[in-house]
Amino acid sequence: MDRFIEVVGVGKLVERVAEYRADVTLQVRAAQVETAIKEVADLRNECIRRLRDAGLNERELQEGGAEVWRPWFWKKKPGQEASQKLLVSSDDMQRLLGALGSLEPLFENQRYSLSVSMRQPLFEAGDGARREAERDAITDAEAKATNVALVSGLTIAGVIEIEELDVKVSRSGAYGDQDWGIAFAAGGGAAAESTEPLEAATRSSSIRFRVRFAAEPGASSHH
Repeated sequence: MDRFIEVVGVGKLVERVAEYRADVTLQVRAAQVETAIKEVADLRNECIRRLRDAGLNERELQEGGAEVWRPWFWKKKPGQEASQKLLVSSDDMQRLLGALGSLEPLFENQRYSLSVSMRQPLFEAGDGARREAERDAITDAEAKATNVALVSGLTIAGVIEIEELDVKVSRSGAYGDQDWGIAFAAGGGAAAESTEPLEAATRSSSIRFRVRFAAEPGASSHH
């Protein structure tokens, strides 16, 4: 019977937020569907102009689609509601919030509404960080197997098999990177400008490998 020792090695990978992302939904309520569609299209165009003026570039603005419906809760009240969605992003949370805050004056009209829902941020690791985490995982597996061999009176005699397991990712605490949804209304652009800059949020991922080592009888001398 072939002897073997199988362990799981773990290496830590730290990633920083590279891009914050948000869904911006614009809604217009009007008596006629044609009016709602026209006004929400005009509102969308003005929002795009303001976001650009606030410093967001073409790459940071994307189309999210449109929708028209009659809310069921209006009952006998006539009217239609139309919405447009924009996808916005930025590598700087304060710049993103400042740009969203610049939209606030457009929503003084009670028939217009704006909602912002933060999506999961885009995380990135530094150059070579993942390869280093993978090496750490293999080294960790080797150390674990060596300890098992030592107490079992065996000797490690090489690797039989390596399998990469699913990465375990911790929550960073950044908006959108939770197990639940989060939404808020945009506003307060001036406050965002005065905020002290901070480091981007980070998250830690566990890179894991299942490693099977061949084992032979005899006191372990592997280091």
